[in-house]
Amino acid sequence: MALSPLQVVSSLEVPEHKLQPQSRPLSQRHPVAIVGGSAAGLYTAALLARDGVSVQVYEGSQTLDPASRALIVTHRMRELLGEAAEASIVNEIRRFELFTDGRAASVELNQPDLIIERATLVKSLAAMARSAGAQINFGRKFQGLRPGPGGMSMEFTRVADGTREDVAADTVVGGDGSTSRVAHSAGWPPQETVPLIQAIVPLPKDMSPDTVRVWFVPQDTPYFYWLIPESKTHGALGLIGVSGAETRQHLENFMHKRNFEPVGFQGARIPVYRRWTPVRRKFGAGEIYLVGDAAGQVKVTTVGGIVTGFRGALGVAKSILTKKQSPELRSLRRELNTHLLLRKSLHHFQQADYSRLVDLLNDSARRSLGQYSRDDAMSVLWHICKSQPRLVLMGLRGLLTRGRAARQDVSR
Repeated sequence: MALSPLQVVSSLEVPEHKLQPQSRPLSQRHPVAIVGGSAAGLYTAALLARDGVSVQVYEGSQTLDPASRALIVTHRMRELLGEAAEASIVNEIRRFELFTDGRAASVELNQPDLIIERATLVKSLAAMARSAGAQINFGRKFQGLRPGPGGMSMEFTRVADGTREDVAADTVVGGDGSTSRVAHSAGWPPQETVPLIQAIVPLPKDMSPDTVRVWFVPQDTPYFYWLIPESKTHGALGLIGVSGAETRQHLENFMHKRNFEPVGFQGARIPVYRRWTPVRRKFGAGEIYLVGDAAGQVKVTTVGGIVTGFRGALGVAKSILTKKQSPELRSLRRELNTHLLLRKSLHHFQQADYSRLVDLLNDSARRSLGQYSRDDAMSVLWHICKSQPRLVLMGLRGLLTRGRAARQDVSR
């Protein structure tokens, strides 16, 4: 049975008395202010509001109209959101097919991955937050922070008439994306981002709608191409690149070679995880937290940030409630650092390396990939290394290659 967000937070080893509103000074202070109606920001609002905290969400757009984009996530999202996840799920995936240089491998999943529609997910989370008691204020563009008596003052511009609005706060949560103005105002350094571009295309006739296809083409991208079915007839074909113009050209060339005809395009800038971003800072007499893309909580192997953003929201909510660092944040940090290690080992792979990788995926290694999801990277890494030790040597060679490449860049 899926747990509700409140049940999930309450299960994170928090003593019962510390989760009661009357035991917290929060209930006697200004509402917690969440800047940005992102998925992670709205989930944080729902978690806090369900535990009795007064929450105000400030969103720059005048209506809740998030950009549409097809995304693939693990079944972990269902465990975190419960019923709120269901409306956004448009398909379930039970198999991955990997291709490189004429070679192929197939991985069967023990539990299905989920194809979700981002805009629907955000609207469901907004409804969850409102139902819990959070208030969402639209048309408020965040301008900056300054210390104030007993806390801090946030400055907004009202979109409707351009007037200024000052809001007092003791606790502010930045859920305003990879270019977070909250993070900038509080002194966090800017994040590196990469372009994600995908085209909506008809599915090939030989492709099952419960299957994702992945192509490794390192001359185009250090990541991969993907085709994720969002229905029985169409899917999202995309890649992550380095520069936007080149990435779009690579995608168009890929589609031309394989006879894909696009019916639409989607895109975004995604933060690249380089190191853990501390999610809390003191600001005057107040506290500022970051969640989701604003904190760079993205798996750098796949540049997926929905589930990791929710885990960041769980950790921040618990930290606000208990005034202690959450174990969930420590666990998330280990997870993201494991993905970083994997990305470092793969980032300079050439076509021959990917061909050898696919060749080395024996039955046992494929079973491990199917049993453990990419939101449990440590288990995936451990069991694959046990089932195919030669993959460890490939990973080490990748890390050494990366080191040589870095030294060559410095020498130039």
